[in-house]
Amino acid sequence: MCYKGSISKEEAKIDYLQKQQDKSKKIRIPHKSYHFNAFSNPIINIVAQDEPNIISEATWGLIPFWGMSDPKKFLSGKQYTNNARGEDLYETKSYKNYVPKHRCVILFDGFFEPHHYDKKQNQPYFCYIPETSDGDYKNRELLSIGGIYSIVDDHYYVSLVTTEANDFFAEVHNNKKRMPLVLDNNLVKEWISPDQSKSVIDDLVRTGFTSKEFKAHPVSSDIYKTDFHRDGQEVIEPVKPIQDIFNTLF
Repeated sequence: MCYKGSISKEEAKIDYLQKQQDKSKKIRIPHKSYHFNAFSNPIINIVAQDEPNIISEATWGLIPFWGMSDPKKFLSGKQYTNNARGEDLYETKSYKNYVPKHRCVILFDGFFEPHHYDKKQNQPYFCYIPETSDGDYKNRELLSIGGIYSIVDDHYYVSLVTTEANDFFAEVHNNKKRMPLVLDNNLVKEWISPDQSKSVIDDLVRTGFTSKEFKAHPVSSDIYKTDFHRDGQEVIEPVKPIQDIFNTLF
């Protein structure tokens, strides 16, 4: 599952937000961080189905209908709604009411997934799509990740949608074998379009993952510490793997 994300861009081109004459214009990214930690319910950037032409802010952690009287209490109760299994959206009590009209995309430029070496050792890997042919992790493409949201007092609360891992992410996230639903750019409008059928949504969950090539490298396990609060570029810098066992994708 994906509980940690990153976006460090000041601004970016987002074609699906822009009119034809403004395709070259970059849009400001309001909230930046090298380490959004879902368990602290940070404010993140989304493009929502009901506001499809702007970047909105949202709290990471959806509030279902039974928690809306006191969102803070719900989020503090460890009833984690940070991730939503895409295959179960229409069956899960917490999410099914929000799928038809409350879909969004979450804007990251990278995210962290755990790799398990054995029962006692795991290490986070930073996952991203390079903007340049040299694969430099410092230059990363903007990712549009499927999400769903609820609204309480005009504020968005969002869950990130996950799906079954492809070959690359099955090796990275080798325990749960899941990955965020990083949508192909030409499918984003389909995801946030109103009145979309269940069959289309199910199909996007299964087949809408981007065809662009991801890269990943190990980073410091310090981000797993409960008292970790640093938020600089060092958070995503490569370190040596705990065990040098990869010989295929990395």
